[in-house]
Amino acid sequence: MYKVIAANRGPSKPPKNWRIFEKENMEKHFGPVLDVNGEDGHSVYDAFKEYKDTIEYIRWYPCPESCTEEEYNGMIKQNDYINNELGYLKVMPYLTNSVQGFEAVQSKEVCFREWKKHGVNCPDFFVYDTEEEFYEKYWAADFDFPFLIRVNNSVGGKETHIIREMKEIKPALHDIMIHGKNEVGIKRRMMCVNFVNTIDRDVNVSYRIHVAGNKVISGYGRVVPKDNWLAITAGSFRPEQIDNWVYYNKLCEQLMREREEEIVKAVHSLKLNHQGVDVVMDEDTKELCFLEVQPTYASGYPQVGWCGYHPPFYNPSDPNLVMFLQQNKSVLEKEIPMYYNNWLDKNNHFDLVYKELKEYVRP
Repeated sequence: MYKVIAANRGPSKPPKNWRIFEKENMEKHFGPVLDVNGEDGHSVYDAFKEYKDTIEYIRWYPCPESCTEEEYNGMIKQNDYINNELGYLKVMPYLTNSVQGFEAVQSKEVCFREWKKHGVNCPDFFVYDTEEEFYEKYWAADFDFPFLIRVNNSVGGKETHIIREMKEIKPALHDIMIHGKNEVGIKRRMMCVNFVNTIDRDVNVSYRIHVAGNKVISGYGRVVPKDNWLAITAGSFRPEQIDNWVYYNKLCEQLMREREEEIVKAVHSLKLNHQGVDVVMDEDTKELCFLEVQPTYASGYPQVGWCGYHPPFYNPSDPNLVMFLQQNKSVLEKEIPMYYNNWLDKNNHFDLVYKELKEYVRP
C-alpha cells in the first residue's frame, strides 16, 4: 500500500513531476508512491484520508515558477488538516520541500531573510513597494554599482535589471512596477539586491550543488564569459573555455568536500531537505555566497528529449561537452569523481539522494 503522497504540480502545467530515474529510486527506499494534484486545494488531504493507515511522508512538489497564492494557501490548509488528524505534537514528515519552506524556494526575499537569520552568507537586499520607498532605502543601503532591481520570485533573469549607473535606475523601476505585478507568485514584491562579483580567471563562475538529507550528493561548476552576468542560469559549454571548465569543476569537488556542513545548513535552515543550491565565490571577500535553492533542478526526464535533455547524461546534453566527457573519462573521473559517479549517472544520483534522505528523515 502507498507510503508516500507525491503532491505534484497541476495537470495544466508542464509534466515535470518526476526526473529520469527519480520515482523508481524513491520507491526503492520509501515504498509505493501515490501521485496526486498538489495544487487543487483538496487532493492531498483526500488521499491522506483514504490511505492514512499507511502514508508516512508527503513530497510537496508544486511548480516553483508559477505556484499561485491560492494554490499555496491550499497547500497550507491541507497540511494543517493532516497534522491535526495525526494528533497532538505530531507532524507529517516531508520530502524535498516542507510547505513552510516552499515559500523560500519561490521568494528570494524570504530565502535571504531566513539565511541571514541563520548566519548563511547571502547578498544584502531590501524590498520596496513604491519608487519613493526604493530611493529612501537605496540611499540608506549605500549600494555600490552594479546592483540588481528585480521581482522577488522571478526566475532565469526574467524581471531582473542590472544597474550599472544612476540613469538606469528610473527606467528599471518603471519596467518592474508595470510588468512585475502582472505575473503569478506568492507574495510578489520588488526588491533591490547587492551584486556579487563572481569574475575570476577572466570568466564568470557559479556552482550548482545537490543536497539530500545531511549530505552533499553532487554538483558542478558553470563557466560563462565575464560579460555575461547571469552566471547561475546561463552557460552552454564553450570548447575554448575547457581549461576553465576543468579547473572550476575540480574546485567544485573541493568545495563539496570541505564546505559540506555549510552547504547543508543552507538547505536545512529553510526547512527543506533535498535541493539544488546555487552558490558563488564572492571574489571581493573570498567567501561563499548563497543565491537560491531549486527543488526541481534540471537532470532530465523519462521522456527522451523533453526540455532538450538527451542520453547518455541528460544534463549535460551539449554535444561538445558530452563528447569531451566521454573522450576524457579515464582522466577526469579520477579528478572529479562526484561529478562522474554521482551526477552524470542519474540512476546512481537519485539512488544516493533517496538513500541519504531516508537516513535523514527516519523516525
